[in-house]
Amino acid sequence: MFNRIVIKQGNKSEGEMPFWISFADLMTACMTLFLVVMAVTILSLQKKYDSQITEEKERKDSIEYCAEELKTVAETKFPNAKIQYNKGDSIRIDLGSVVNFESGKYEISSKGRYFLRGYIPTVLSAVKSKQCHAYFRRVVVEGYTDIDGSYMTNLLLSLQRSREVVCALSKKEDIDNTLTETELKEIRDHFLVGGFSFNSLKKEKSESRRVELKLEFWQLHEKDQIENTQNTDLDNKEFGKC
Repeated sequence: MFNRIVIKQGNKSEGEMPFWISFADLMTACMTLFLVVMAVTILSLQKKYDSQITEEKERKDSIEYCAEELKTVAETKFPNAKIQYNKGDSIRIDLGSVVNFESGKYEISSKGRYFLRGYIPTVLSAVKSKQCHAYFRRVVVEGYTDIDGSYMTNLLLSLQRSREVVCALSKKEDIDNTLTETELKEIRDHFLVGGFSFNSLKKEKSESRRVELKLEFWQLHEKDQIENTQNTDLDNKEFGKC
């Protein structure tokens, strides 16, 4: 009379599967993905910084090479020039007593002019070498004075002294010791002049009345950025006369 009712039970494994197991699997997958992304990022950054460290070392080695080459030339041929470099971004050259000035004056002696026309080409040659040229930027001719006189008076006097150094390079009175047209163009393109009054005094007044050369070098990738925004043609600009 009575039909037997059979109730089918569903798949026990599906019905009783805990929710937290699925969530844990999801978290595991997310964590795995996160670790993979972090690993890729770390490798990318490591490669980037390794490349930057290599470039910085190449730049440092380039400047050191320039300094050593300039020291060798100065010590063997031009002892008046004193090379100053201490692991920095620039090289300084004190031209020595042969280019020192009388008080309140900016004229360079004939001996000083002869020295400059003999020494400056060696500086141009050094900065054109393969190791140095990659980062060399320019030469700043810096004039200085002693403590006598006002700041503004000495500012003009120091500028006149640095300008006179560049002017001395273009003079033609010493036929056997003149610069070539190529050398004059390199000076025109890469030399700047500046006056610094009495802001950097030496122990003796006579030593303070001097001119120094400051060789500056590009920072990493700085040259590319400037060349992309500035392209000045100076071929039609003569060196000029003082």
